[in-house]
Amino acid sequence: MEALVLDSVVRAPRLTPTLERGAPDVERDLVARELVRQYQVVRPLGRGGMGAVYLARDVALHRHVALKVLRNDLKTREDARERFRAEARLSAQLEHPGIVPLYAFGETSRIMYMAMRYVPGDSLGDRIRAHGRISPEETRLVLIQLARALDYAHGQGVVHRDLKPENVLVDRETGRALLADFSVARRRWWDPRPNELRCAFGTPHFMSPEQAVGEADLDGRSDLYGLGVLGYLMLAGRLPFTGESFAEITAKHLFSPVPPLASLAPGAPRDLVRAIERCLEKDLDQRWQCGRQLAAALEQGRSPFGLARAVRRLFGAARGA
Repeated sequence: MEALVLDSVVRAPRLTPTLERGAPDVERDLVARELVRQYQVVRPLGRGGMGAVYLARDVALHRHVALKVLRNDLKTREDARERFRAEARLSAQLEHPGIVPLYAFGETSRIMYMAMRYVPGDSLGDRIRAHGRISPEETRLVLIQLARALDYAHGQGVVHRDLKPENVLVDRETGRALLADFSVARRRWWDPRPNELRCAFGTPHFMSPEQAVGEADLDGRSDLYGLGVLGYLMLAGRLPFTGESFAEITAKHLFSPVPPLASLAPGAPRDLVRAIERCLEKDLDQRWQCGRQLAAALEQGRSPFGLARAVRRLFGAARGA
């Protein structure tokens, strides 16, 4: 039963195929026509909350990119258009090896789009679905890489607000985990939009307690809670909290104790378990206070041989994707 619950939970936020095989893709044809001088659309990669994503070839630079295009049904909504622009502006300010970079942004009379680095490989969600659990060595490595990326983003005042397996991509060439999709991210010093006050953005299974109740002024510790949920899922093969509704899931994040991770991942190193459980403290002051602090603690507990094995395994798994 748990496997079925986990599968449904992890699949929920996944990018879904744009169309059934063989079906006409009107949206793809529109993108291809509008951007014919700049990009050759190869195939759809998926569809998320804000847009469809396509693999495309940059005509001038002879490289593949991921084209994210604002969904057809949202393009006439000014709030959606402004959110898409805000995502592009914010992404353009972030330059870190652990964050998927933005190459270009543009608008035509019929579409809005972003061109991002295409990361060949798969997502962390794909890995979890394929293997059920991730080894402690690989979990430690992924958490270190993501903690560093988050520490950089938080230093720029950016809170991601949507840490989940589908927003972590594993590069086939290097095995590096990269953080993607800043569509609901916010800069802390920007005032929230009026309709965002007391609204909970993100995916409920990975929300911090303060995010779940709609706090507008989230800081980096909220993202570290989401990172803790990711670590828990990787080691245990299940989420700490599930439920049938948003209210039920968020209530558990607010009030229920986290099921002990050591009993669900008995072979995991104690320091790794403790680091993840500290991320999941309900009191912000009891969590890690920054990603740099978490990464340093995880690095202290690693063995050089275990880290080397993790790099080889991630690299090998990504190459086989």
